[in-house]
Amino acid sequence: MTDSHFLFQSEAKISIVVPAFNEEERILPLLQKIGTLDIPAEDIELIIVDDGSLDRTSGICQMEVDHQFPLGKVITLPSNKGKGSALRVGVAAASSPLIITMDADMATDLSAIEPAIRGLTVSHIVIGSRAVEGSKTQGVSSTRRLVTIGFSLFLRMVTKYKVSDTQCGFKAYQSPAAKVLFSFSKVKGFAQDAEILDLAYRNNFSISEIPVWWTAVPGSKVNLVRDSLSSVFEFIWYRLSAGRAKPIDGVSIRNGGEGKAPEDEVLGFFPPESIFVVYKSRTDVLMPGMHRTQIQKLADAFNLKYPHFQISNCSRTIRDLSTVVS
Repeated sequence: MTDSHFLFQSEAKISIVVPAFNEEERILPLLQKIGTLDIPAEDIELIIVDDGSLDRTSGICQMEVDHQFPLGKVITLPSNKGKGSALRVGVAAASSPLIITMDADMATDLSAIEPAIRGLTVSHIVIGSRAVEGSKTQGVSSTRRLVTIGFSLFLRMVTKYKVSDTQCGFKAYQSPAAKVLFSFSKVKGFAQDAEILDLAYRNNFSISEIPVWWTAVPGSKVNLVRDSLSSVFEFIWYRLSAGRAKPIDGVSIRNGGEGKAPEDEVLGFFPPESIFVVYKSRTDVLMPGMHRTQIQKLADAFNLKYPHFQISNCSRTIRDLSTVVS
């Protein structure tokens, strides 16, 4: 374990990330229910990622965010890229110590939030499960149950982890773990759940499961057979390419005669989607998805503003960052 820590821009205690696609008829009850949690609204960074909806999803969400959540935001993507892509955008935008992801239909009862937060005191990741003791499900068709069991068996055959339910939409993360894992995630669709967990196990992140109350909600956008087959092929593609994952580029700011680089200035200068890691002798600012020429421009500009600090380009692998996550 290294003497280091991550920086966060938001004053929120928890970020809730919800991907949504054409959810104008189902998402409002979820947003209203989040507003009734014991957690004060000013402590919640609610992030809705509208994945290219063709209906009024963004407008409905923005009205509710403006009404209830002062730290909330609605991110509207120009086109539909898939649940995995939407979650990646949402987690990148999150800036608090804890991150919870959930589906827009509120299939998982929000009573899972409290035990999930408790679980994060001992695990990097807590996932909701419909298959462990204490869970309850309603309205699950025999076809859905069969497909879910089949996909779980497939994952157990090709991976080392023994998670009983990878596909439940409710998951909670210590934010540093989420930032690292989603930055290296590539899957765009529903197989991203399995991809994230596989990345976690392969890099020694701890995972625990909690039982949830889950209800099948009418109007699901999931086609069980088509999307399950797609998930299988997506996951196979991920496993075949996992060894070729590229490091994340960024800058490393070395401490100078005036001490550490000022944290507020660093957070305010670089893109909010960056990963900020403070070590004893340096501060790393990693910028997933940004081209090196853009990173160099930012480095040059920072050097002009703060000439007393030495700044250089850097690259970090998932293994590098996994040693930092507490």
